[in-house]
Amino acid sequence: MCGIVAYIGKKNAKDLLIDGLRSLEYRGYDSSGIAVLHNSKIELVKSAGKIARLEEKILSLKAPALVTNSVSSNFNSHVAEKINLALETSTCGIGHTRWATHGIANDTNAHPHQDTEANIALVHNGIIKNYLSLKQELEAEGIQFRTETDTEVITHLFAKQRAGKADLDALRAVMNRLEGSYAVVILVKDQNKLLVAKNQSPLVIGIGEEENYVASDSSTVLQYTNKVLKLKDQQLAEITETKIILEDLYGNEAKIEVHHLVQNTSIQEKGPYKHFLVKEIHEQPAVTSLMLDQCLANATKPITGFEQLDVDFKQINRIVFVACGSAYHAALIGKYLIELWARVPVDVEVASEYASKQVIVGANDLVVGISQSGETADTLAAINNAKNAGAQIMAITNKSDSAIYDLTSPNNYVTPAGIEVSVASTKAFVSQVLALYFLTIKIAEDRTEIDLTEIKQGLRSLPLIIDQVIERAEDYKKQFIKYSNYRDFLFLSRGINYPIALEGALKLKELSYIHATGYPSGEMKHGPIAILDQSVPVLTIAIDGKSKFEHSLYEKTLSNAEEARARKSPSLVIACDDNQDVTGLFDEVIRIPNIDQFLSPIIATIPLQFLAYYIAEELGKDVDQPRNLAKSVTVE
Repeated sequence: MCGIVAYIGKKNAKDLLIDGLRSLEYRGYDSSGIAVLHNSKIELVKSAGKIARLEEKILSLKAPALVTNSVSSNFNSHVAEKINLALETSTCGIGHTRWATHGIANDTNAHPHQDTEANIALVHNGIIKNYLSLKQELEAEGIQFRTETDTEVITHLFAKQRAGKADLDALRAVMNRLEGSYAVVILVKDQNKLLVAKNQSPLVIGIGEEENYVASDSSTVLQYTNKVLKLKDQQLAEITETKIILEDLYGNEAKIEVHHLVQNTSIQEKGPYKHFLVKEIHEQPAVTSLMLDQCLANATKPITGFEQLDVDFKQINRIVFVACGSAYHAALIGKYLIELWARVPVDVEVASEYASKQVIVGANDLVVGISQSGETADTLAAINNAKNAGAQIMAITNKSDSAIYDLTSPNNYVTPAGIEVSVASTKAFVSQVLALYFLTIKIAEDRTEIDLTEIKQGLRSLPLIIDQVIERAEDYKKQFIKYSNYRDFLFLSRGINYPIALEGALKLKELSYIHATGYPSGEMKHGPIAILDQSVPVLTIAIDGKSKFEHSLYEKTLSNAEEARARKSPSLVIACDDNQDVTGLFDEVIRIPNIDQFLSPIIATIPLQFLAYYIAEELGKDVDQPRNLAKSVTVE
């Protein structure tokens, strides 16, 4: 997870590093730090906490009187003056924002890390699986470790290998000792250059005019240049202002393939919204409208947007979705739709489990990875596992410049949701669900004679209905904030909306830290009902949208909700405007516009996004950056 940024050129490195770290803070915000090169020496500042704490610490070096939060920098005035001079004049440096894996979040464990002699500074994203044996080896040689991180072993190994070797050869020797994932950037005290290495963790180089950038995410360097070099696994490079030497693990020169990407300078702009989460909720009508224009401009014509796929759906015997978190919930909806309309068996697997088990797939099985970032380590490992076992592979992602896109090309569909800054997924989740409707229709049209014109017409109406739901936000707020003092919550539904119960529980858990769990309504009586009393609210999703495809589960869902209400649990329900029979049965009725039950998951999820948001805000939580989380989970 962690975010890496580096710069070498003629501009002030400190300012660029801080800006870069801000754009990468979604990857982790337990601690952060920067190191710059000045007069052939390395000066370093790092701090536990979010990047704002690092900025405050930097400010304390320059003007202690301006600091109001008494940040402890442990710098005497002479040292502070020297570091401040380096920060203000350096044109080469590295930065890091951390999601803690090995070692607690504190100043010591924050990156960058240095070797014993402070000759180098290093930042790392990934996990070194054999770090403990390497650490024991180095300690036996007399090296004293100062941190609890796995990263520090890379620092000491590189310092050791530099004796008598060119820097790239030394770095290559280190790579041959490491097991696991890493994106590494190194600063050497007496050399105006950056050294980088990559394996199983994302890293890109932004190519400018007499300047170069390095970052974990292309969107960070796209603030400055649209020319991007995506490093491949087991590649390493030496970077100066004007030159990039790219090699593989065997010392061979690697081809520099420059990608020209579309620049986006607005990713950090909230506009009129208090939080990115609210902004991204409000962007959902536009995202769905764009997707429909691309794939379903006319409800009477076949679905489009999948012409590039090298998959014959008529020959597919089984589909397996692999995903994590919200993407897993989207996959469960995809399973329901594909089995109902395309009549193809579908399995849904948690990617972290599927990645490490003996999978049973063949040439006529299609394994589909779903990942917002396209860099989710568990999902990538799961797809590789399936590919090695002989399956066809495909991806649904929100980023074309990603590892999952490269791995599965041409078998991928890219959702046009745009960058999602808030850690909790909203518009990306909705776009994944809509993509699965499109994929289902594509498979059904290839394999069956089913008439889905009515469903297509319903999909075309989604942007307007989502907008109508968002217009009810203030009403939802009044309904939801009264439940902010409860410490447990249950979400119930059946059929196609059971995954939305899971998604609603996850959102509330992520944003408010309230314990929340989703269940199929019918499972309550098989154990979970034991926890119910007046201290546990139960929210039920009960949609009685008539459909010609399958009988409604509405009555059964209401019956299950009654069982919870009989145990004195505060009861809430999400129901369509016309479902007046819920009035009086529930303490709180959350209304959505009338919708076919088989189109309702996208609509029903919007009030649950507001539920999580308003309760979290009422509790004073950090809505966009919940504790312990990161947006892009690039470690297994």
